[in-house]
Amino acid sequence: YVANKLMKGFIGSANIDTNSRLCMSSAVVAHKRAFGEDVVPGCYEDLELADLVILTGSNTAWAHPIVYQRIAAAKQARPHMKVVVIDPRRTATCDLADLHLAIRPGQDVPLFNGLLTWLDDHNGLDRDYIHAHTEGFAATLATAREQGNDWATLAEQLGVSQEDLTTFYDWFAACDRTVTVFSQGVNQARNGSDQGNAIINAHLATGRVGKPGASPFSIT
Repeated sequence: YVANKLMKGFIGSANIDTNSRLCMSSAVVAHKRAFGEDVVPGCYEDLELADLVILTGSNTAWAHPIVYQRIAAAKQARPHMKVVVIDPRRTATCDLADLHLAIRPGQDVPLFNGLLTWLDDHNGLDRDYIHAHTEGFAATLATAREQGNDWATLAEQLGVSQEDLTTFYDWFAACDRTVTVFSQGVNQARNGSDQGNAIINAHLATGRVGKPGASPFSIT
């Protein structure tokens, strides 16, 4: 507000950066690269149908309290639902988590590329969906595999225990109804679009897109 008043009111110019770039432009690029248009292939009701909800780059309890309350109510109604929070910090959102992955800042791409490799190694890919609905998957998987599948080394790079890392990967592989919620901690980074695509790729590779309780879900 103050920056806008200074630039527009005092200096007299409308040439000031907007919230739309800082907030969502990287996610827009990720969506366009993945789907051909800026579209979020999910809705809030999916959070109540999912068996696994992943919250990354978001202190949802503070930044999106209504969304957080819906997730909390869903978990209370369906105790088997698991919640994973991916955040370098321990925030209020972690109070709801079954697993908190406190990865080092900027490590979302290696984390989700590792997930893609794990899914390939453990028969977790939906190859029929990949064949029917995706392009360039072989190249995507090859890029993900460049970091290898030494899970101990990856866990050390991420700053988490190998047990927690493989638990997350196992849960993702096992839960057909998975929603991954990502927000500004993913978007507002020098490689924000790549981070968004790494998340979306894991959903495309498992066919968890546009189905009840299954979607990559960018929130602002």
